[in-house]
Amino acid sequence: MKLSSREYKILTDEIKKVEKAESRLLFRRKKRKDDSPGFIRKKIPEKTYLTLESAFEKAFRFIFNKGGGIIEKTSQLEKIRLQSEEFEESMHRMVHEGTIKAIDNLAASSAQNSKLIGTADGSILGIAGMGLPDIPIFLGILLKTCYGIAAGYGFDYRDPKEKKFTISVLKMAFSTGEAKAEYSRQCDELARAMVMREAVDWEVTDEEIKEVSSILATDMLVAKFIQGFTVVGVVGGLFNYRLVHKINVSAKLKYKKRSLLNHLHRIQTESS
Repeated sequence: MKLSSREYKILTDEIKKVEKAESRLLFRRKKRKDDSPGFIRKKIPEKTYLTLESAFEKAFRFIFNKGGGIIEKTSQLEKIRLQSEEFEESMHRMVHEGTIKAIDNLAASSAQNSKLIGTADGSILGIAGMGLPDIPIFLGILLKTCYGIAAGYGFDYRDPKEKKFTISVLKMAFSTGEAKAEYSRQCDELARAMVMREAVDWEVTDEEIKEVSSILATDMLVAKFIQGFTVVGVVGGLFNYRLVHKINVSAKLKYKKRSLLNHLHRIQTESS
């Protein structure tokens, strides 16, 4: 298939839009010092933080490695994948703004569903107080959001390569400053390695599990989920929405960018 000048412009214009949105996200003005993760982290007793970090690691390891089936049953990931395949076939025939918009809407609808579930669960949990046993629920919501967006853009979270990419997206979503920019670069490097079929160790290591768990635990504290206080009612829901929103924004940017670059590379390869 030969790439027309119009199709090339459509793809490159969309990629530029995504990269511009990425820049806004990565270089957003920093918050006040007393709102920073490092500042708040110093205010938390070491024992409290280590307990939380350990709980996150155990829960995340289980859900990430063995919880896919449960997430699949409580979502419409298979339906989203089938719809995405139809859009992908359409893009193979001809690149069109309407199809790109339809793919965006599919990914957005999946993310919105997780937002609503997350906010409701957060409010319910807030009534009883946010405790350690609730961590798996929150992690499941975050992964469900990420998996749904991935499926909307034509990627299967069950693929070992995609698991590695998911880890980088999570780290980017819940980091700040230079760390956020570095994890964004990691996402782009993995994406390039997949499309170019470069030799990469795709196994998710224990160190990566610990790293993302630590980042999530710190962000939870910054969001004031668990600080030794009871989070009541709607407040819990609002904070939960904030976390889902973070993964929603980062996942949409990275998976859409991958999808567009994949189409551009495929068509250029086929037409050469």
